[in-house]
Amino acid sequence: MNILVPDSWLREFLITKATPDQIKEYLSLCGPSVERMHKEDGEVIYDIEVTGNRPDSMSILGIAREAAAILPRFGIAAKLKNDPYALKGFTLPGKVKPSQTKSLTIKTDPTLNPRWTSVIMDNIKVGPSPTWLQKRLETTGIRSLNTIVDVTNYIMRAYGQPVHAFDYNQILPKDGVPTMILRASTKGERVITLDGKTHNLPGDDIVIEDGSGRLIDLCGIMGAQNSSVKSSTKTIVLFMQTYEPTHIRKTSMSLAHRTEAAGLFEKGLDPELVLPSILRGIDLIGQVADGNVASKISDIYPKPYKPYAVNVTKEKLTSYLGVSLSDKDIANILTPLGFKPILTKSSVSAQVPSFRWDVAIDVDIIEEVARIYGYHNITSTLPDTAPPVVLPDPTLQWEEEIRIRLRDWGFTETYTYSMISEELMDIFGLDKAKAYKITNPLSNEWVYMRPSLRPSVLTIIKQNVHIRDELTLFELSMIYEYRPGNLPNEKPMLLVAWTGEHFYEAKGLAEAIFQLFGIPLAQLENYGSVSMVETVTILELDVAKLAACAKPQKQYKPIPKYPPSYEDLAFILPDQTPVGPMITALKSAHPLIADVSLLDQYETTTTFHIIYLSPEKNLTTEDLRPVREKLIALAQQKFNAQLKSI
Repeated sequence: MNILVPDSWLREFLITKATPDQIKEYLSLCGPSVERMHKEDGEVIYDIEVTGNRPDSMSILGIAREAAAILPRFGIAAKLKNDPYALKGFTLPGKVKPSQTKSLTIKTDPTLNPRWTSVIMDNIKVGPSPTWLQKRLETTGIRSLNTIVDVTNYIMRAYGQPVHAFDYNQILPKDGVPTMILRASTKGERVITLDGKTHNLPGDDIVIEDGSGRLIDLCGIMGAQNSSVKSSTKTIVLFMQTYEPTHIRKTSMSLAHRTEAAGLFEKGLDPELVLPSILRGIDLIGQVADGNVASKISDIYPKPYKPYAVNVTKEKLTSYLGVSLSDKDIANILTPLGFKPILTKSSVSAQVPSFRWDVAIDVDIIEEVARIYGYHNITSTLPDTAPPVVLPDPTLQWEEEIRIRLRDWGFTETYTYSMISEELMDIFGLDKAKAYKITNPLSNEWVYMRPSLRPSVLTIIKQNVHIRDELTLFELSMIYEYRPGNLPNEKPMLLVAWTGEHFYEAKGLAEAIFQLFGIPLAQLENYGSVSMVETVTILELDVAKLAACAKPQKQYKPIPKYPPSYEDLAFILPDQTPVGPMITALKSAHPLIADVSLLDQYETTTTFHIIYLSPEKNLTTEDLRPVREKLIALAQQKFNAQLKSI
């Protein structure tokens, strides 16, 4: 996540004499990374990257808090000011006396909505915002719209707390009183959001309905069009809240509707910041839109934040840092970050502020101390012991070996998407009930996680065959086998394809690959297949299974002392006689038969090349006669083969 931060706005929360260049350098060393810095109309603007686990830093306030903790480490005085948490516990009636002329019935679900705050404001003037407010928003990448929307965006950018405003008169009543009910949606409910898009909800989304049952808010993502603030609006409901993060994430991804508010809510926001934010919102609307408070603040907060402490031993802290820090130094590091440290002789106990929910275990405290102390200050040392041995995944090694061999043998590797279209699923007769369908596909071409490589590779051939007639392609990648109620089984598969009829080449390639794994080709059917799809020959192999059954250890055979003898035998075979099993059988006919290979085929005649070899002597014609007779007899008995006479 990135955020644009104007220097002048940052200094509304930060007292320091640091220059923009110093802020850029030192913040990047110990906190959020300032990726670049530029000027607009004389204003210095920082472009800052914030890691996903730190939504507390996705605001001007959050960046100022980080800077206030980091700059003193480099000898530059810095202090946080205008901290909204100083208003904790402050309630509106003690500050302003609202006229309380408006009523609103609220019903919420504390599981979905840990904290709800809202207030009604009357006599609103909706129009262009003052120049200072427009400039503030535009320098942070937000377009100015009108006074009310601009105030909501200002609060979100300043504090990192998303805000929404409803047109009070568009919230329909129940029993005569305008009503807002926060609940989970049911599947198929529809809502039209502010951008005009209609969404059919998948169900279990956080929504708000009014007294008539209309949906007026897709919570945490975008408000509904029917309750939006317009130029004619005179009364609004200013609404600030927190939500259960996983619901927001699920809805946003299911609907493919991403907003900055959703990006914040799905990471979990601080409920303690809600009340200070709404007080600032009330103040700003009074300034820029002449709004008057017309009700009490509704603050529904059934389970307030309970501070907790995270402990770490000093021994572990020192072990990780490689340096022993004093108690004063540790306290000076943690306190500006919002922690309340208690140090003993052997441990550090840090009470965690409400906005740092990401700190939960001892190494989280170590990380905070380490980064503010400065990774650049930690001296590199060699480990005392040997590094741990990490055994490589054998399947990955085999995959790399196959890729290298196929490349060297003249095949072209292809890379295709793991997703395929519904049309391809139908064309190849793949069972859609046993495949994983993507809920929110980016394109109609990427709807299902592929259960086979065939659609992907054959599509590539179709797209390229007009350029080149003869193609020899392969892909070694994952397919996704369906497992009911579970994640897919990701299986590496190899698919090699030739345009045209190349059965023997496919069989020869399979034999070469099987030799790598130390597996006999006769077991091909256990690991894959050779087949034809129209005019394309396909060799398909289960790489995971091959790797699991591999026997890479080679057996040493000494070089024969005596020369081999050769003979070619031609047999007339019945139609459809399997040559592979016949070769295997002939090899086992006698110990003196060293090898049998296919030499030639013509019509019904198949010729085999026989190699005879003895480790003990030179073979004579008399030695070979009984071996030959046994071989011929075996061929006749088992395969009904007749020796062809000359």
